[in-house]
Amino acid sequence: MRENRLDVTVDNLPVKALVDSGASSSVVSERLCHHLKKVMFPLHNSTVFKVANGSYVLPKGKCTLQIGISGRIHPFEFVVLPECSCDVILGWNFLQASGALIDCGRSQLTLDDAEAAPEKEFAKTLRLCAMTDYEIPAYSIMKISVQNPGSEDTVDMIINGSKPLAYKKEIFLPATLVTLSRGKTEIWVVNGQSTAKVIPQGMCVAHAEPFYPDSIAVISEASSSVTKFAENKQSTEFSQMIASDLNNDQERRLLAVLQEYPGAFKKRKETESPRVTVKHRINTGDHPPLSQRAYRVSPTEHRAIHDEVEKMLEHRIIRPSESPWSSPVVLVRKKDNSWRFCVDYRRLNKVTKKDVYPLPRIDDILDCMQGSKFFSSMDLSSGYWQIEVNESDREKTAFITPEGLYEFNVMPFGLCNAPATFERMMDNLLRHLKWTMCLCYLDDIIVFSQTFEDHLQRLKIVLQCIQEAGLVLNTKKCVFGVRQITILGHVVSEDGIKPDPEKVRAVKNFPVPKNVHDVRSFLGLCSYYRRFIKNFCYRAQPLQELLKGNSKFAWGLDQTKSFENLKTALISDPILGLFDEEAP
Repeated sequence: MRENRLDVTVDNLPVKALVDSGASSSVVSERLCHHLKKVMFPLHNSTVFKVANGSYVLPKGKCTLQIGISGRIHPFEFVVLPECSCDVILGWNFLQASGALIDCGRSQLTLDDAEAAPEKEFAKTLRLCAMTDYEIPAYSIMKISVQNPGSEDTVDMIINGSKPLAYKKEIFLPATLVTLSRGKTEIWVVNGQSTAKVIPQGMCVAHAEPFYPDSIAVISEASSSVTKFAENKQSTEFSQMIASDLNNDQERRLLAVLQEYPGAFKKRKETESPRVTVKHRINTGDHPPLSQRAYRVSPTEHRAIHDEVEKMLEHRIIRPSESPWSSPVVLVRKKDNSWRFCVDYRRLNKVTKKDVYPLPRIDDILDCMQGSKFFSSMDLSSGYWQIEVNESDREKTAFITPEGLYEFNVMPFGLCNAPATFERMMDNLLRHLKWTMCLCYLDDIIVFSQTFEDHLQRLKIVLQCIQEAGLVLNTKKCVFGVRQITILGHVVSEDGIKPDPEKVRAVKNFPVPKNVHDVRSFLGLCSYYRRFIKNFCYRAQPLQELLKGNSKFAWGLDQTKSFENLKTALISDPILGLFDEEAP
């Protein structure tokens, strides 16, 4: 280094760079960017730069360059200026990121960037680099082309994402088996962040290792823990979630995928919080706080409330409160005779401004799975409790018990806007995967595909998103690789859609209505499945007559025929074909 000038390469072009520890940002001239045919991306803020001559310059944008110094490649993001004293200025942010040590006496610059490893360290692997500039939108998946110029053969390789891609760009890709043809292939990359990320041309995206089928088989046989896991199928959580009709090879491969993402199934510690950005807000405007007294409870109910409060305090679901708001606790008996702890938020909900964020239409969900043959269903464990309540709104969730006042740290059940908040969180998490490889309806996530190979890849991407967000799945409610799946009262398979047998049984066993309320309940149940009942309106007309105005309830022969007709139409096991937009 002489006179603060350093010989570097910029995307393999030799350049003299200025080392300037007084510059907060590293910059590159617009002229050099055009010469290198780099793609510039806009800055997220309108920062104005003060340059060496004291004038102010508005930047043109930003781009990522491959800076080569002494045989090491340092991918780094530079600000593009229309004019600058040197084509490349290595500022303080570059020097800090690369672990630079400057010896002024000897005019030496030493870099200690562990991520910018020399190529010889990967002698047993191939570096796969982006063939052009790519911008990966927020919360999205994209297929990109990569290459290794030194490889000419056609070989099968196992790829893993590079550290700079994961750490600097926060982009990941699942470990995948690919075929490298004349040094080129395509891979999927996923951006799970809330902002777009740029992969510049020439950046090392992944490292590829040779694939040896024989050696993998030996490893499989030698690993006693994996062998036990597969053989003792009924005694493990993962194996119990896998479809029973898969062959041995499919079962083994699907099991391996699930084991790659233990964080998606592992119970979170009390000190850990999900990394989702959506928080629940309770907008009550300028309405004064509402305070209610605790409901009177029996000694048995008192003990149940005490036990539940202690459990939630231990897991940091709630905390003691000094809130001016309070809602009473209600206990509801479950089917197993245990208590369900609820809070009566009806008065709070009345003064809360409603969030109209949409839930997906059921018919759109069903139509989207057209042509699919493999399905996986995932359910979030205590889904609402994986979303935090906005700090300023936690006092509004306060509930009163015989022992004191508490408020929720996480989103409780019973709030009117809770479903909208949950669906917004799921959409943010899977926004660019939804409708193409997965669906989400509140805490239910469905992955679908036409082939088993695609299903494994899609599961990897979705599970990675869930794990990265710090969310946890309920292993008791997850199934993977099944040929038919039950969703929102419908059974979906390769053959089409049919009503859930449990719901059909409820229709079959429905007693003869005794009043208008019974008629309305029966028609509501049948109307949910009206797409399966031909001429539904005509068949239901005699029953609809009983609901008009102030007409007297009179059950006659026409109503009996209509009642039995609707039952017969629904219990005849109808199947609808899934919508195919490409069909003539």
